[in-house]
Amino acid sequence: MQDDEDKLSQLNQKIEAAKSKNQLDNHSNIPPSQLGKVMKLTVEIVAAVGIGVGIGILLDNFFNTRPLFIIIFFLLGGCAGILNVFRVAKSMQNH
Repeated sequence: MQDDEDKLSQLNQKIEAAKSKNQLDNHSNIPPSQLGKVMKLTVEIVAAVGIGVGIGILLDNFFNTRPLFIIIFFLLGGCAGILNVFRVAKSMQNH
């Protein structure tokens, strides 16, 4: 019984040592680089426009109205991407 408690306390000590080492090695306190910020904003716009165009293509193929939904969802995706960029830029500015 005592042997189990000793093993358990040793295990707890090892876990605490690993946690403290992990906190020292963690690089989450390093601010992102300027290139990383620009890439994040670019991906926001490209992803929104890409999803909008994809939805437009699917709807155009389903309803057989070739350029109509592609144009509509391209514009909606662009607006959504710009809105996301404003939100992300505002959160970056606050932090």
